[in-house]
Amino acid sequence: MNYKQYRDDYEAIEPFEFPPDPLISIEPEPPRPIVLPPVSDPEVLRVIAVGSRPVVNRFVRLLHRSNIAHSSEWSQLVPTPNPGEFMRMLTKRIPLEADDFDLP
Repeated sequence: MNYKQYRDDYEAIEPFEFPPDPLISIEPEPPRPIVLPPVSDPEVLRVIAVGSRPVVNRFVRLLHRSNIAHSSEWSQLVPTPNPGEFMRMLTKRIPLEADDFDLP
């Protein structure tokens, strides 16, 4: 087979298009709204840290080292609808009587 025959055969090949894969979504999913369950206990406090992944994790470690909240008390890191932004939530039970609660 010479070059001309090879080239003619190659140009005669039609491009093949693959059918769309139903498992691969081309459009991104819309962000799910963050819904907090209602709290009937007035002594429950929620603290939400929102920012970049390193900033939020550093804040959690800072509160842990300050003996304010153990790092295991925080939720897992959750992405927000904003690109590159994450959040973690802490739920603490805070007594309403000042004598029962000592600040560090």
